[in-house]
Amino acid sequence: MLHNKKMLLIGLTATILLSGCGGGTGDAIVDAITPPALTDGAGGRFYGYYVQSADTADTPSTVGGMYLSLPNSEGGFNGRMSYQFYDCQRTNALQITGQKTTAYLTGKTVGSLDTLNWDQLNPTFAATFSGSYSRATDNYSGKYNRIDKSGDDRKTVNNCGSYTVADKGTWQVYKDSVTFPNNFALTQTGDLINWTFVNNATRAVVLIVDPSQVDSSNNAVVRQIIAPATTLITNAVNNNVARGQQYLAVVELFDINNTPVAFKTLAVKF
Repeated sequence: MLHNKKMLLIGLTATILLSGCGGGTGDAIVDAITPPALTDGAGGRFYGYYVQSADTADTPSTVGGMYLSLPNSEGGFNGRMSYQFYDCQRTNALQITGQKTTAYLTGKTVGSLDTLNWDQLNPTFAATFSGSYSRATDNYSGKYNRIDKSGDDRKTVNNCGSYTVADKGTWQVYKDSVTFPNNFALTQTGDLINWTFVNNATRAVVLIVDPSQVDSSNNAVVRQIIAPATTLITNAVNNNVARGQQYLAVVELFDINNTPVAFKTLAVKF
């Protein structure tokens, strides 16, 4: 009798294990020991900034605007970062391309900068580009490192101005629907874009973007304006800005350390 009970117990155990293979109790056991799959980071249009040499002391830190167009799931992405610090420059919108894998971005930034003189036409820029998505803050951030040149590169554009291209930097982008602080406001008055006062803001970066080009590989940056944040106003129109066309104005304010203190976008037409 004892032998028969032992055989019955073995048979029941085998039945439970076999039923687990078919989607029964065994699935719960497997789920309990298998970590969940990584969740894709958010997709869509993101706008923000980069800061040159944020972790070095040998170069004055410079800030500029950028954007990314990201797929909702995994796949390729594109964007631009602008090195236009004076109106007499080109937009200098360097192309960003890469691959989104779950919540991570890897790729490169390439392009050419201003013509400096007869023997240095359109000097190139090439850098690795990487970052990741934060679900807590709903944005992406990361870093880039130049691979075409080591050290910082001081450039002077004839009859225009000088600027530094550092060999590395950090970046951060936000959804186009983001506003901070909550009471930060933008308005358009004719050719002017106005913003409200924000404590500790010293510098404004205004990016005028053609939204019809953001999701393509084309350059969507029409103009970048660097201005004192305390003026609370800038003239957004130059020869590159067409009358009657819809644009997106991205306004970002920074403190003396190039830490962002305000962000908002505004649909505009001039």
